[in-house]
Amino acid sequence: MEFFVHHRDRPGSLPLRMELLEEHWSYMDRYAAEMIARGPTFAEDGETPSGSVHIVDLPDVAAARAFAFDEPCYQA
Repeated sequence: MEFFVHHRDRPGSLPLRMELLEEHWSYMDRYAAEMIARGPTFAEDGETPSGSVHIVDLPDVAAARAFAFDEPCYQA
């Protein structure tokens, strides 16, 4: 089952996002086989990261929630 996940950064959280970048990528690498598409979203200036979107093929809603809510930046 395919799920669309949209994470939005809190205002002012860019330094934390950058601090957690390696942990974020390591987490996403665990889902490489399930990942259909992914990428950052940007603020109106077109340069400042503002969140991310992911389309993942997971077995059920529980797995999708775990993917979304266990992500390191979300946890922070």
